[in-house]
Amino acid sequence: MIDEIISPDLERREIREANIDTEDFEFTAYLGGIMNVEDFGSNALYGGSLAYHINEDFFMEAAYGQTTLGESSYERLSGSAPLLTDEERELSMYNLSLAWNFLPGEIFIFDKWALNSNLYLIGGVGNTSFADAEHFTYNVGVGVRMLAQDWLAVRLDVRDHIFEHEIFGEPIVTNNLSAQLGVSIYF
Repeated sequence: MIDEIISPDLERREIREANIDTEDFEFTAYLGGIMNVEDFGSNALYGGSLAYHINEDFFMEAAYGQTTLGESSYERLSGSAPLLTDEERELSMYNLSLAWNFLPGEIFIFDKWALNSNLYLIGGVGNTSFADAEHFTYNVGVGVRMLAQDWLAVRLDVRDHIFEHEIFGEPIVTNNLSAQLGVSIYF
């Protein structure tokens, strides 16, 4: 009996670990978005945000956005005089939110690319300004962030901006959904 040592000839593949920068700040510019303001239709949304990553699980974000509202459902259906002037149709909002990266991982694109990603829940408070009034606003939502490079990411957010207004005579709480696609730079 001959004791032979079998040495497998395995071709080793090179493993490249993600080299994510340690910068804690993230600036996001929304390339495009849409916001549906209850009773005023869906309109283009523009804006941006600045986030501070507290640790790998949580980040805080200050965001700003603006849109121009269309006609209300009342104006379209009744054919009456406009409820708001052009200036009053300009909606701007800002908020301060806290987010939780609850599902870190990777997203696979075809067989070639694996991008680091985070699914996150976000919520906060802020202000929405339109129709010559300021409205205290809550926002809640979900988003996904995919890192294309160690300093560059693509984000998709969907949020509900909840506030009360009295444009139609009685106080009404509205749910105003927004979705925005943005590019983030870490520094």
